[in-house]
Amino acid sequence: MEHLTNFYNTILKSSHPILLGLHLSAKAAPIVFYIVGSLFLGFTAQFICIVLLLAFDFYLTKNISGRKLVQLRWWYDSTLTNKETFKFESFKEYAPSLGPPINPIDSKLFWWSMYLTPVVWIVFGILCLLRLKLFYLILVIVAIMLTGWNTYGFRCCDKWDPSKSTEEANSWFQLPALPGLDNIQRLANIGSFFQPSTASSSST
Repeated sequence: MEHLTNFYNTILKSSHPILLGLHLSAKAAPIVFYIVGSLFLGFTAQFICIVLLLAFDFYLTKNISGRKLVQLRWWYDSTLTNKETFKFESFKEYAPSLGPPINPIDSKLFWWSMYLTPVVWIVFGILCLLRLKLFYLILVIVAIMLTGWNTYGFRCCDKWDPSKSTEEANSWFQLPALPGLDNIQRLANIGSFFQPSTASSSST
């Protein structure tokens, strides 16, 4: 009980205690649901719930908690050459003139949760292999990919130097050119559906 009290007091020292608590909860929820979900749900329902929780965690971390807690954000930008490149936003671009300093509690808990979560899923994957639970292994692989890729993106963003050229900034490992990858990117960018195309605007 004392550990919970100390952890709660640590959260209160955050610059964004509610968001930090939500960030940590989003990391823990899929893991907890993976462990205890089979007690009251079938595999299919458990699979769907965990994937939805992982997707929510991915979105929350990438677009909200990463920006607020450590002032970092990354995303992919599809260029005209069909090559996916990293794009970064970092406090390094504006420091020290703009923006409040990063709270050490926010930074420490953010990075611990980012690195620890994929490790936990990797352990689950090893256990699935040892127990020959192949269907659960598929679920764990999805979790490793989502949590690991988000962690890798933030790690690259944290190491990014804004003073370098665009080519150097985008020299990190890139996704392979998979079929349909551009279509997935377009679907993710909902705002593009509401913007007039170049062809239609030029014709008018």
